[in-house]
Amino acid sequence: MNTKDLTLEIATRQNFDKIVYYWNMLPDPDPILRKIGKDINVYRELLTDPHLFSTIQQRKAGVLSLNWELQQLNSDQSHYEIIKNLFNSIDLENLIDQILNTPLFGFTVLEILWQKQGSLLLPAKIEEKPQEWFFFDQFNQLNLRKNLNSPKLQGEPVNPFKFIIIQYKPTYQNPYGERVLSRCFWPVTFKRGGLKFWITFTEKYGNPFLIGKLPRGSSQEDIDELLTSLENMVHDAVAVIPDDSSVDIKEPQRSSSVEVFRELMNFQNSEISKAILTQTLTTEVQDTGTYAASKTMSDQLAKVQLTDQRLTEKTINKLISLIYQVNFNSADKPKFIMYADEDVDKILAERDQILINTGIKFTKDYYIRAYNLLPKDFELSGANPDKFSPSYSEQSAESKSPNELINQLPDKLLQMQIESTLKPVLKLINEGEDFEKVMEELAKTYPYMNTNQLEDLMSKLIFISDIIGRQNI
Repeated sequence: MNTKDLTLEIATRQNFDKIVYYWNMLPDPDPILRKIGKDINVYRELLTDPHLFSTIQQRKAGVLSLNWELQQLNSDQSHYEIIKNLFNSIDLENLIDQILNTPLFGFTVLEILWQKQGSLLLPAKIEEKPQEWFFFDQFNQLNLRKNLNSPKLQGEPVNPFKFIIIQYKPTYQNPYGERVLSRCFWPVTFKRGGLKFWITFTEKYGNPFLIGKLPRGSSQEDIDELLTSLENMVHDAVAVIPDDSSVDIKEPQRSSSVEVFRELMNFQNSEISKAILTQTLTTEVQDTGTYAASKTMSDQLAKVQLTDQRLTEKTINKLISLIYQVNFNSADKPKFIMYADEDVDKILAERDQILINTGIKFTKDYYIRAYNLLPKDFELSGANPDKFSPSYSEQSAESKSPNELINQLPDKLLQMQIESTLKPVLKLINEGEDFEKVMEELAKTYPYMNTNQLEDLMSKLIFISDIIGRQNI
């Protein structure tokens, strides 16, 4: 086997696209921009749409609301302090907000303005630059445009220590990345067109029609005078007419037409929500739906925001790597991470406390798994906490029947378990309009009832009962 070709790239753009090879520029493959003949600036104009702007803010808020931490790991203490002080001095929230524009426009370019600070060269300003100032060449390398008025597009490769490029789902064929706003162009355009016609319709049919009546044979002068009075009446609601004339007010029948425009607006808003957030229930109140569906869509939004979080962490860690390459000769660097404040699950903690009071002991591994604790952060009391040992002795087990042990279970424990299980049913009953509606939706609620905690408790009780039964044989 010839292994020489294994290290070479055979299928290259230069072999198939002579135009790109000549111009040394890869055209933006965005189908919307190519069809309308405009640049990426047209997507910025979409941001004036209120619904689009609110969905973008909702997606960004999931990351901007996170806490951040700089983990030292094996890095030098002095180097770690320099990076930490730098992040505390710059507007990190604004930087993260600029990074989060990447999924909207496909790629983002950040320019770093370095400044001498003692013997160090550190970023003094990090700023997003317009995407239309850059292009990708035939080797998928980012170039800065030099002469926009030249018939042949000219550019020069960017300095990797001066510019940070962030791409969203880039490919060999499309290094410009996937643009979420590209999916919003037509919904926003149709929505604006529909809104324009809706306003025209409202102006035309929003006011009642005024019909003036004159005796047959009236002169044209009398007709014109009455028409002028009716036109003034639209604005002033006051008119003077002869006593042998009359004015009728007719309300237009417009309810069905209004619904057509409203449905068009709602549909376009729904398409925008799906493009930005991948779902709609967190931005729009639907006529139908279940708690399980809302929970599923909320979890889906959390996954999208997790992707944005990883993109942010990757970019800032790339900035840290550049700082180390410029200033420090070390491979051990601190790591930037983002995390959310996780409150202890109150229901889980109360349940565990009740079970402990009944005699059940949990292992250290359980607390690490259930409460996301670190092993070094806590210790369990007892001679051997890592080994499960029932709290009852042989004497107490022989002296008490299974029914007596069951009767010792606190009522609060059982009440808590059954409330958790029946929560969707109780919610349905409280929000139900009538008995028939509740019964109709009841069957749909059953698959979404959470019985995990109740099943867990029953499993432990069955296990204890089995042990007692074996000892009493």
